[in-house]
Parts: sequence; C-alpha cells; structure tokens
Amino acid sequence: MWELEYALLFGIPKNKLELVRGRTRLVFPFRSREEGAAHLQAWTETLRRWKNIAEEPAVRNSRRKRRIRMGQFELTLYPRPIELHIPLDCDAMLTLESSFWRRDLWEGQPSGRETGWENRYHHHDVYLNLWVLFGEWCERYGGQNAGRVEVSLTDSTNIAPDQVYFPASAKDCLRHDYFWGVPSLIAEVLSPATRTIDRGPRKNLYRRAGVPHLWLLDPETETVETYDLCDGEYRLKATHGAGQEFQPALFPGETVSVDRLFDTQWTRHPEWIDREKPVPPVPEWLVPPEKRLGLEHLLLIGHAERRSEIWNHRAPCVLAFGSAAEAKQRLAHFLEEAANWEQTAPPRTTTLETDVEQAEVGRFRFTRHGRQVHLDVAVDARKYQELLPVWSDREAWDWGEK
Repeated sequence: MWELEYALLFGIPKNKLELVRGRTRLVFPFRSREEGAAHLQAWTETLRRWKNIAEEPAVRNSRRKRRIRMGQFELTLYPRPIELHIPLDCDAMLTLESSFWRRDLWEGQPSGRETGWENRYHHHDVYLNLWVLFGEWCERYGGQNAGRVEVSLTDSTNIAPDQVYFPASAKDCLRHDYFWGVPSLIAEVLSPATRTIDRGPRKNLYRRAGVPHLWLLDPETETVETYDLCDGEYRLKATHGAGQEFQPALFPGETVSVDRLFDTQWTRHPEWIDREKPVPPVPEWLVPPEKRLGLEHLLLIGHAERRSEIWNHRAPCVLAFGSAAEAKQRLAHFLEEAANWEQTAPPRTTTLETDVEQAEVGRFRFTRHGRQVHLDVAVDARKYQELLPVWSDREAWDWGEK
C-alpha cells in the first residue's frame, strides 16, 4: 500500500504544478483495479481524517468510474489509475512559488547580492547550455546524459540533478525510463533557494554515494566550481570565472568555456533587465494572515525548482515566509493538520537553537528556521522505486478509453 503522502509528493503529472478552477490534479497508476479500489478507500479515510471532514462523502458510481467528493476534494478511480483534485489558493501558490527566487528569504547568497530577485529564465538557459554540452560529449565518447529526471542514486535516495552524465550504455544505467546508479558527473545550477542546499545536504548526498565529479554553477557570479572526490571528501579543484576556460576531469582533451555556459538571452540582452528598479522590502506577511494555508500547500508547493526527491528515506519540502512571525503561525496550522492525519494531539515544538524549533508528528518532521518552515516526510525510497516501473507500464494507465 502506498499511503496518501506518496500521491501528494509524487503524483503531479510531469511534476508541473497547475491549477484549474482552483484545484490541482494528481494521478497515480495501479497494476489492477482491485489495488486501485483498496487505495481509493484508504486515501478517502486519510483525507477525511486529515481535513476533519465529518459528513459522509458524496459517492457516484458508473460502469468504469467511482467518484468520491468531499467539499472541493475529489478522488476518482478509473479502471486502474486514481485521479485526485486538491484545492489550492491561487494567489498563495503564485506568491510562494515566486519566493524561491528572492534572495532576501534564503541564506547563503553571494556577497553583495543578499537582496533582490533572480531571473528564473536566465537560470533555465544555463540548464539548457549544460544539456547541450553534455549531449555533445555523449556523441563523441558515448554514455548517457539527462537533466531534472529521476535518478535512483542509492537504495535510500532518489535525486533529480540539473545535469548528469553516465559513461555507461542505456541498458546499464536505465530501467523503465529512469536512471539507476551513480553517475560520473553531476552539475548543479545554484539559485536563491538552493545555494545552501546544493553546497550542504545535497552535496553530502553525492559525496556519500561516491559521485566522483561535481560542478556548481552560479549564474549570478558567472562562476563554475569543479570538485573531485578524493578519499571520500570533495576537494575544490578550481573556481572558473567569466572569460576563462577549463578542462573537465572526465575528458581532459576537451575545453569548456565559462562564457558559453552562461551565454543566455539575458546576458545577450542586458537592456531587458531594469537594474535601476528599486527592490521593495520583504513584507511581514507574504500571504495575508487571515488566509489559512493547509498542509497541502507545503506538500505540493514546497519544492524549490520543482524537485521532488527522497534523501535517506525522507522527502524534503520547504517554504519561506515574510517573517518568523508568519512562519510560526503557518507551522502551528501545519502541525494541527499533521496531528489530524496521524490521529494524535498536536505536539509542542522543541527549541534547538535561537529562532530554530522542531516538532515531529508520526511521519512528519517539521523544523522552523527563522522565516522558513521545513518538512521532512518519512517515505521508503525502495518502495518508491518499486513504483517507477508501474508508472512506465501503459496498462496501469487504463482510463477506460479505447
């Protein structure tokens, strides 16, 4: 049985969070209708408990579908997959998603660039430049490359790096359209919400898994840091800046131009950027205090750069708010709903250090760090990996259409 949190964390089609009439769509496949029916019943019970829904749900059966409605929440079992519609506040979603690109809300920003916004499209062009470069190496030397796709790094960890290179053939590193194993090179493009993560916990995941080469690209400073794994630790080989070139450790005969990696529409057209425009201060409340945010906002929106990953059997989520006061109120509401989910009383938070508190409710571990609320959901990476071939099975996606 995959519990409801698996659908919320991993069930967004192509991981594109969208709203239609105030609801986002989730999907989940099954190998048999009996399995789907069992999950429909279990998820309905969890949802009623989580949202404290006392009234009986409205059920509608037809020859090919079973639909259950509880207010704005809706679950539909087709011949095999389940489709869920979860309500989200549109204004809150847009505000919180854009907050990932504001440096003021996240620690670890470049010196002199601690405030203001970064252009996500500029970053996306850097991703594309990496993909083209790695693709050229595959053509010349063989191997496989990809970006922002599932990589089952270890039995406990699934990642989605900006770019990876495997020297192996497809049959040796691909299973059911997903990558498995340790790549030879990973490249990450730093952004406001991920600079500290990429230099800290994500880097440590790669180190422990034995990824031999790592690049960290920062579009703001136009620098590339190259790391090699030596005696179980990453050592900074060099930091390369604008106008420089370097030879990658994997392909010493190749030369990489830093300027090529950061050649984007916005570097070619600086007039598009109004650098004189003042940056307004961060409001005390990003989302109005009278607007309550349910736990679904943290589970669905709380993935910087839309990465749904599993680190050591934990799925990380995070949201930044306008102030510690706002984060405290949001955390209290999240804890109430998590307690409903787990059928327990809301826990008291424990102070870990100044302006850092933590609370654990069953599978949910919350940490407030200043204006940020972090959530780590206990999931089994091996169990999730068992799901990957189901997602690749066309028969599991039987919607009852010819």
